[in-house]
Amino acid sequence: MFLGGVFWIAIIAGAAWVLGTRRGDGGSTSSLLAKHLLSRPAHVDVKLPYPVIVEVGDEVYLADASGEVPDAARPVGEIEAILADDGSELPHLYTEASAFRVRIHEPDRVDLRADAAADLVRVPQTGAWVAQTLLTRRTIPRIAAEWNLTMLEHREQIFALVTPIVRDCIIDIQRHVEREMPPFLGRHREEVARLSASLESDVRGKDMPAFFEKEIWPMAQPHLRPVLDKVSSEIWDHLPLWGFSWRIAYGALPFTDNDTFQRAWLEFVEGQVAPIIGSHSEELFAAAKAIFRDVLANEGIAARIRAAFTKLIEHPEFHALTHVFLKEVFLDNTDFHEAMRARAGSAEVRRALAVASMHLEPMIRRMGDIILGTREDGVTREFARVLRAQILHKDLQRVVIRRGSEGAPPLARGARLDAGIEWEVGKR
Repeated sequence: MFLGGVFWIAIIAGAAWVLGTRRGDGGSTSSLLAKHLLSRPAHVDVKLPYPVIVEVGDEVYLADASGEVPDAARPVGEIEAILADDGSELPHLYTEASAFRVRIHEPDRVDLRADAAADLVRVPQTGAWVAQTLLTRRTIPRIAAEWNLTMLEHREQIFALVTPIVRDCIIDIQRHVEREMPPFLGRHREEVARLSASLESDVRGKDMPAFFEKEIWPMAQPHLRPVLDKVSSEIWDHLPLWGFSWRIAYGALPFTDNDTFQRAWLEFVEGQVAPIIGSHSEELFAAAKAIFRDVLANEGIAARIRAAFTKLIEHPEFHALTHVFLKEVFLDNTDFHEAMRARAGSAEVRRALAVASMHLEPMIRRMGDIILGTREDGVTREFARVLRAQILHKDLQRVVIRRGSEGAPPLARGARLDAGIEWEVGKR
């Protein structure tokens, strides 16, 4: 009996101490408990612009002054009932409806005003939302730091391994395109002809010759004239005037070949003109580069070039031809698949991957710990949210209430809030 009395006295003393302990500015535990038991939850009806799937138990959050829900915010209520169009409660826990009733657990802490509003925020089942949710402003700098640390420490070694592989892949793709391009153009000769005719019609527009004469040619002359003068001078020095003259005279005689001069001219072009131009190819190439640089530096000409390129990209025939090209040359081409498979399975690629993984795998693991969490600290809040939404199909939507402006009168009893419907964008 003595031990029992001591035990119950200790229990009563401990309960009295707990009930008498103050909890911040809210008063003692006993007062808070009494307030919670005696307070009655408030109810607010919410009207949506069109019917959507609504579930009883969906959580309700209160937005802050900026209209956003803080990361550490707790729900202030939940959907208590789904309403029909006439306002009556439906006997469903999960159905399509355009109205529902919200229960606010602590109405004293949720001071709604007459201009209060609400939104039904839905979580999209997309990869973009997952990426935006996991890669936040807090995690991206840490991931970048891990990447920079690894790449700066082993950059030369990794690049020395990867560069030859990338180069060989580009060469394989180039050879494949060169091999497949003639058959592709042959199969789609009509489509290419229509696209070329359309582009030629645009280039030969009524203002294009004047634009070339007034804008481009004056910019090209200073670069081309020295080279052209030098080339023309050398061609003139090698020009056989006497030979051409007597061939013209000989061709005018009766009973002689009429193509004597033409054959002599072709021999002169192939034997003299072509080597002369070839000897000045570097100068011509340098002049072309200078002209191209000056043309692009001119804002008016650059705008015309961008407009022409944009028109080509937006041309329906170009879109269709590009789609067919990618499909036939790459996606559905067994030769391309075999070439890429052979390149990926080569000894050089396997050796490079083995060496690179020694440095990249620890970096990827550390990045995974930042995004997903660790054994010691558990999963991150963002990854837990993704798991609940994408795997368990939980928290797919929530109600966000904006309490309204401070100067507005209180929300009338029985008033209905008009709500919008929006898709959540992952917080960055």
